Amino acid sequence: MQPQKHILVLSSWYPNPKQPFLGNFIQRQAHLLSEVYQVSVIHSFEDKNSNEVRIEKKSTECLKEIRIHIPPIKSIFKKRKEQIRSFKKALQSLDNVDLIIGSIALPKAWQFLLAKKHFNCPLFYTEQGSYFRPEIKNKWKFPEKFLLRKLNKKADAIFPVSYFLKKDMLPFFSEKKMTVIGNSVDENLFSLSPDIENEKTHFLHISTLDEKTKNPMGIINAIELLSNKTGEFVFTFVCDENATKWEKIIQEKGLESYVYFEGPVHWETIPSYYHKADAFVLFSNYETFSIVLAEAWTTGTPCITTPVGIAENIDESLGVTVQPENEQQLANEMFSFIQQKKKYDKEQIRAHAHRFFKKEILKQWEQAIEKIFQN
Repeated sequence: MQPQKHILVLSSWYPNPKQPFLGNFIQRQAHLLSEVYQVSVIHSFEDKNSNEVRIEKKSTECLKEIRIHIPPIKSIFKKRKEQIRSFKKALQSLDNVDLIIGSIALPKAWQFLLAKKHFNCPLFYTEQGSYFRPEIKNKWKFPEKFLLRKLNKKADAIFPVSYFLKKDMLPFFSEKKMTVIGNSVDENLFSLSPDIENEKTHFLHISTLDEKTKNPMGIINAIELLSNKTGEFVFTFVCDENATKWEKIIQEKGLESYVYFEGPVHWETIPSYYHKADAFVLFSNYETFSIVLAEAWTTGTPCITTPVGIAENIDESLGVTVQPENEQQLANEMFSFIQQKKKYDKEQIRAHAHRFFKKEILKQWEQAIEKIFQN
């Protein structure tokens, strides 16, 4: 029996120090791969509560997680020197690595490249960052452009998480073949919603409420427009971030009887919110994937969404699309949903989400990994 291949997972995205090891996407990817391979993960981040560099390790049978706590350093040059020194030290603590998977290039693609040089092994570059959209890409400075050029040259394969993102990446990575592999959803945890008849139509939104992309103000304005037509609905926001600002706006608009905020919540309880909802609402200006849509569909919940990420060209059996920032259109579609009480086929919606199930995404990664070692 051949020994398991050792995969090193790196990412430019790092978690809040108060959160558990890793976080959402990177954590899920690492744990998913660890079902088949030996996986190590290295994360480095600035820790304001630390006075010195501290390397923290946590291991299970097939997964080793290394977090590098770096104290605040004012000098940019000293900070980068310490980042490189501590990262190299973390690399030296690992046995031979067969493959590196670097996720989200900016701003830490230098780690992907350094690790590739250190272990002299293939590098997979996966992307789900939103900085390839035109209004951000046009503001890139030399360091960003330099890192991406180096990554374009050194990466052995590139994997955007959606075809929507792939189109935005093509101008920069036109010489490399890109294969889309999406984020995964735990199909057992996100079970099919039971048949529940809510007294009022229940809308749901789950996100960070980031104003740059999620447009929470636009949703609230649409809710206000909807409340002028009917009171037969409730709207729940689930968010791990502080929602005090938004709660105040809801009070100022007199929408307290319609809108509720929940969070932070435990990961295992998230499916229950989809189960209670009649429709999921996404009003983002931009998404590279949108895991919440995949989760909603896995539970059989229809959506009202902008055509972003995996919702770029959705079938009408999954819900409806509205144009970004068109608050009146969003309000109208929510009103139509309440009035028409259209019955969506939950089984059909979940069947569409099958391509994002853990077992399907793992199969795609296995195929890509085995292919690189066959060449």
